[in-house]
Amino acid sequence: MERDIILNGIHIGEHNFRADNMIEELYNRCVKPGYNFVTIRPFYMGRRKELPQEYYIEWAKYLAENKIYFIFFYLIQFAPDGKDTHLTAETVEKIREVAGEYFLGDMIGETGSSFACKFPGYFNRKEGTGADPTVIKTDYADMKAAHEGYISDIERYIGIDRKLNMPKIAAVEATGLNKYNLEAGVDLPILEMMCGNPDILVPALRGAARAYGADMWGTYVAHEWYGGMRHSDIIKRKRLELTYKYAYLSGSNVFCLESGDEIVNAYGQIHEADSEVCREYRAAMTEMSELIKRDARPKGGPKVKFAFVSGLHDAYGGWGGSSVWNQFHRKEWGHGEAEHSWRIAENAWQKRSWTDIANFGEEDVSSSPAYGMFDIVPIEAPIEKLSEYDYLVFLGWNSMTDENLDKLTEYVSRGGNLLMSAAHLNRSTVRGGDFDMLSDERLEKLFGARFTGETVNTNDGVKFKFDSIKEDRLYPGSHTLLCDPIYSAGYVDYAKFELCGGNDVAIVTGSFIGDPSDVPAVIENKVGSGTATLVTSINYPGNPGLYPLYNAVVREMITESSRNCDIKVLGSDRLRWSVYEGDKVYLLNTDYDMPITVKVIKGEKEQTLTLNSLELRAIEM
Repeated sequence: MERDIILNGIHIGEHNFRADNMIEELYNRCVKPGYNFVTIRPFYMGRRKELPQEYYIEWAKYLAENKIYFIFFYLIQFAPDGKDTHLTAETVEKIREVAGEYFLGDMIGETGSSFACKFPGYFNRKEGTGADPTVIKTDYADMKAAHEGYISDIERYIGIDRKLNMPKIAAVEATGLNKYNLEAGVDLPILEMMCGNPDILVPALRGAARAYGADMWGTYVAHEWYGGMRHSDIIKRKRLELTYKYAYLSGSNVFCLESGDEIVNAYGQIHEADSEVCREYRAAMTEMSELIKRDARPKGGPKVKFAFVSGLHDAYGGWGGSSVWNQFHRKEWGHGEAEHSWRIAENAWQKRSWTDIANFGEEDVSSSPAYGMFDIVPIEAPIEKLSEYDYLVFLGWNSMTDENLDKLTEYVSRGGNLLMSAAHLNRSTVRGGDFDMLSDERLEKLFGARFTGETVNTNDGVKFKFDSIKEDRLYPGSHTLLCDPIYSAGYVDYAKFELCGGNDVAIVTGSFIGDPSDVPAVIENKVGSGTATLVTSINYPGNPGLYPLYNAVVREMITESSRNCDIKVLGSDRLRWSVYEGDKVYLLNTDYDMPITVKVIKGEKEQTLTLNSLELRAIEM
């Protein structure tokens, strides 16, 4: 079985930079500890003094001789005055000649957070000046224009690097917008951890990397700034260890520690290299290096059969500000129902409470989808990539097109399970605009239902029928509909549909008696060998009134996927786990203090084991 290539190392240039001392620093911080990767920012904190080109060639030769992969950082965004980049094409050609495969190229930095998420004035500079000449636009007409504007900005950087003939173009991104960097042409996407929630941002990166065919993706560990503000706090120090282990079991191929191994200097606190805090940064890196050497992680990343879909023009970044596409001065662009929908994904690893009557099955496998992981995949992914997932669930913003609806219909016909709300069928690209339902024979083919053109606003609950059209899908339903309506949580706008082949597995009603309703809440339809499910609300799932219903359907699909998986894992919802080729199972206890007991089941085989706090263990089934 082919083994993954994994790189682990450091960043140079965060707290100091001396070009004339670089070889010594590379030796002490990278060669001597035994790391095989380094990123180099050839300046310190915006001091963009131009260096002689010979320096870069000298460093490249030294790194290649020591079999260390390297990449340069911020060559364009912090270029010397009057120039596009720190390097010339001739220097790049010479570096490629002396370093060969060890030269990975150039890395642009944090474009998604800068151009799509950051608060106004975050950088305390005027638009179009300072470190980055790109003007942050604040007057986009709609989501489509903002999306296209962002791609144009990134393509400008990429164009400079392409002219230099860089072997790869990487991007370190603090948000969930790596998909747009890949769309623009980035080869190696890297996530900065832990700016935002890695339980969302890692799946978003992995799903985007798979969709665009990136052969590697990575993790930039910015723990000094983003692991917590109290450097000496024991939980922050434990979190560093978990960051590495979580990224490893999730499939990261590249690990880079931004800082902390030589000094910690943030939030008004300084810890020197010989401090306990810095020693622990170095220990975490050493432990990762030892893990890479002793563990033959199979190539290909973790198996994933469940994916949430990031829709067309969706700009939820998961970190930074609370308006999309940096349109902070316009209220309708603030985070709303579409963006709050992603909270459903944030809760996907939570075990369903014992009070939840909608949890069914022989075992409680509700704490994770099949094989332990989910991806967040862009709707732009080709059908071949989408069809690798058994389940696709829409959450955030989506502007539907005929082409994408056809693609989703093809996905279902091949055996896929699709879930979306009527809000995801909206053609409009305008925030707060009129609802424009995509409704024609395509919609009827996918969902077996016809939109009447009417909507109803109600705070009624819903009733599920006992049987789904899928035998293994277990809704909280009644044979007779003589039961209480459930999941009422506020006013919701439902689109009214006439069934033309689909099944109304849940209806909107406020009555205990079994009277039928003419407002289907959930419709299922068989297409080919798959099932399409529509929640008929024109509100996004982040609407407080809709959230409980949509979340319940999502949780059943998550549990269904796990229930039908050939490998089941039972344990605490503090457990994170993944499965690689050869049924190699990685188990990580993310609890800071307590051991957990885990049972892994495959057919007649069973293993029960106890994981200590923070322990990562691999077993083969």
